[in-house]
Amino acid sequence: MQLVSAGMVQEIGRLPVHTEPTRATTPAGIDFVSVAESHVLFFGRVKDFVHGELPQSISDLTELGQCCELERWLKGVGISRFGQLRAFARLQEAHTEFHLLASEVLAMIQAGSWISAERMRKDELSQSLRRVLIAITELNESINKQVWSVS
Repeated sequence: MQLVSAGMVQEIGRLPVHTEPTRATTPAGIDFVSVAESHVLFFGRVKDFVHGELPQSISDLTELGQCCELERWLKGVGISRFGQLRAFARLQEAHTEFHLLASEVLAMIQAGSWISAERMRKDELSQSLRRVLIAITELNESINKQVWSVS
């Protein structure tokens, strides 16, 4: 089951800034589609900042650095229920890298290094987002296999 289409990955950064996430009850205890979309939107916000759409307030920037829903799940319910899965470890690693790179891009923007920020966003951050989306899909598939084999 693919959570994010190739077209969606190609459209990264072209989505509206805010959407209302839908809450779906899943065996994992998290809506993977919603958290995947939130990371695509996050990438879009970073792109907006790189292209000069500076945030309305400082709280918009601090919001980007705050712990996201996926991060809370990875450190809580996720690790306790699915930490033994290889796909879980891959998602943890990809997710940490994504937020680290996003912070580096934002730091470059704040330092006035717009060209370097854009280069990093297009290359490393984009690839990192792709790894997060793939890891979410893989973990979802692993969890679903685990649930079906127990049932």
